[in-house]
Amino acid sequence: MATAAAAESAEIYRLPEECVAYAISLTTPGDACHSSVVSPAFRAAADSDAVWARFLPPDHADVLARADEPVAVAGCVGASKKELFSRLCDSPVLLDGATMSFGLERRSGAKCLMLSARALSIAWGDDPSCWTWTASPPGSRFPEVAELVDVCWLEITGKLSLSLLTPGTTYAAYLVFAMADDAYGLECHVGMPPPKATVAVSSSGGTTTSSKTPSSTPAQEHAICLHHMQGEEEAAAHRRKQQYVRLRRGYGISGGARKTTVLTTTREADPDIRCPRRRGDGWAEVEMGEFAVAGDEGDAAVVEVTVQEVDSRRWKRGLVVLGIEIRPKQHTAGMLAL
Repeated sequence: MATAAAAESAEIYRLPEECVAYAISLTTPGDACHSSVVSPAFRAAADSDAVWARFLPPDHADVLARADEPVAVAGCVGASKKELFSRLCDSPVLLDGATMSFGLERRSGAKCLMLSARALSIAWGDDPSCWTWTASPPGSRFPEVAELVDVCWLEITGKLSLSLLTPGTTYAAYLVFAMADDAYGLECHVGMPPPKATVAVSSSGGTTTSSKTPSSTPAQEHAICLHHMQGEEEAAAHRRKQQYVRLRRGYGISGGARKTTVLTTTREADPDIRCPRRRGDGWAEVEMGEFAVAGDEGDAAVVEVTVQEVDSRRWKRGLVVLGIEIRPKQHTAGMLAL
C-alpha cells in the first residue's frame, strides 16, 4: 500500500511545469508560497510568471502607468511577477501627484487604495484659519497632511469608484489620522455626541454598463471615537451605559437666591462604537464602515465615506488627517489598540 501511494505521489512530479503552474495559479498567493517548498519542481512552477501574473490585478500595468515615480523592484532588470507582487504588498505606490496610493493585500492579492488628505473634501479645508496644510512626518505615506486649526463643523468626505477595486471582495474604509498635543473638542465626554462615520455605495451617478438598474445601498452609520483620553479603559466605557450630572446656575432669582438646575445626561451603551487603533506606521486609524464589491455595479458606481461631527457645535482643534484607506476587511495585521 505504501509503495503504491509513493508511486502515485511520484507521478505528480512528472507533470509538465506548465500544468503544475496552471493548477497553482487557481489557488491564492499564500498557497503558491506554500507550494514552493514541496519540491524543486514545484518551486519552479510556483515562482513562475505564469502563476504570479494571475495574482496581479488585470489592470495593474495601467494603474502603475499613473505612478509618480517608476516602480522600483528588487533586481529591477528582468524582475519577476512575484517580485512585483511582493513590492506592491510591502510598499504602496503613489499615484496622480501623491493624491492616492495603490498596493496589494498579500493574502488575496486584492487591491488596497488610499486617498490622501488632498484628495478628500474637507469642509473649510481651504481656509487657513480653519485648516493648515503641512509636511508629513518622515515615513508617512503621503508628503503632506491637513491639520485642524479651529472649527465647530467637522466634515470630511472621500469618494472612490468601485471599478478601481477588486470584484468579489468585502472592503472596509479607515480614517488614518493623529492627534496634536494641543488637540481639544473631540474628546469622547459623556453628554457630548461622538463623531459619526457613514459609508454609502451608489450606482446612480450616471450611465452604467451593468445589467442592474441604477440604485444605491442604504448608508451605514457608526459612532466613532477619535480622541481617547484613557486608552482601553475608555473604550470599555463606551460599551456601557453612562450618566453625567452637572449643575447649571440660572440668571433668575428664586426665593432670594440664584436658581440652580440639575442637568442629567445619559449616554446609552453602544457596543458598535468604533475606537481607534495604532497602525504599524505610527499613525492611528478608525474603521468607518464596510461595503462589498460584486463587480457588476457599473462604471458609475462609487463608494462615499464621511466623518462628521456637527451636532455638539464644540470648537475643535488638533486633528491631523493623512487620508482614508480602503482595503479588504480581513486585513488587520500590524494594528495595536490605542
